[in-house]
Amino acid sequence: MHILCSQWFSHWKHHHQICRKNGFSRAELFNFWIRRWFRTLPNYYLFVLILAVLSKLFVGGFPLKGVFPFLFFCQNLFHVNDFFFGESWSLSVEEWFYLSTPLILFCCVNIFKIKFKKSLLIVSVLLLLFYTFLRYYMYRNGQLYEMIDYRRVVIMRIDNLMYGVIGAYISYYYQDFWKKYKYQFFIAGIVLVSIWKVLSYTYPDINSFYYVNIFYPLFCTAIFCLLPLMSQYTLKKYNLIATAITYISLISYSLYLIHYSLIKKLLIDHIFSFIFAGDYLEAYILKNAFYWGASLFGAFLIYKYFEIPTTKLRDRISFKSDKKSQSPSLEFSEKIN
Repeated sequence: MHILCSQWFSHWKHHHQICRKNGFSRAELFNFWIRRWFRTLPNYYLFVLILAVLSKLFVGGFPLKGVFPFLFFCQNLFHVNDFFFGESWSLSVEEWFYLSTPLILFCCVNIFKIKFKKSLLIVSVLLLLFYTFLRYYMYRNGQLYEMIDYRRVVIMRIDNLMYGVIGAYISYYYQDFWKKYKYQFFIAGIVLVSIWKVLSYTYPDINSFYYVNIFYPLFCTAIFCLLPLMSQYTLKKYNLIATAITYISLISYSLYLIHYSLIKKLLIDHIFSFIFAGDYLEAYILKNAFYWGASLFGAFLIYKYFEIPTTKLRDRISFKSDKKSQSPSLEFSEKIN
């Protein structure tokens, strides 16, 4: 659930970028993808390379060909793949979402000639209903077991981000409504979270009807109701807390990539396992100190010396529509803001 929450709040800005558009030309579509991919792909492929090299060197019988699906985010498209870089399943969900949803939206605006505002609402609702029905259909036909763990499969989770788009849609186009009823929504969200917790304890089986069909929609609806108040809340008067949260949020993507497969699985559990072996208290403290220290410090270094420079590259590349041909032309800028 913490992954779902982080996806919503970290991509709130992306959702608003979509809502701000009056139209959706090919140039705008390509620019959206450029800004998204220069933010995520360089870091991701850096860690794929690091993990592949270290696994080949230190893990006996590691097949490099198994890394291939991870290069195209196909590792968990239809079933779970824990062979390599297991936590990347959530990033795969995001990448397919940001590839498919803007493309469908582009088709609605430019092929079916539906106004952007209406297209955004239609696409959001229809995709939400489609994936909800898909989960129910696969549940009724007993196809969930083939996925191993459907909770980490793209086609079963991609709609979770759509609730955030609908939230951004309402907050952007109906700001007065969004702000006026923020406390009522917040109370409703707390009630729904409580109901979700009770039902989750009552029906813990992940293959039950509740878990497959209601668990995620109910939780997403609850978080959706919390957004009006939380999106307007500020921690500026709590300087120390605000600084800590801001710091963690800045390095969060690098921290997400580095903390498990590299630090936990490869370094602690495999390469340096002889140092952290044992069930005594000192080994436990040493293991946790190394885990948190290496994760936070490594994430800081990656963020400062790799993520920031590669993200800034997107400011040098942009597509501009050619009014004569109506086709996007690629432009490069020498200046990085």
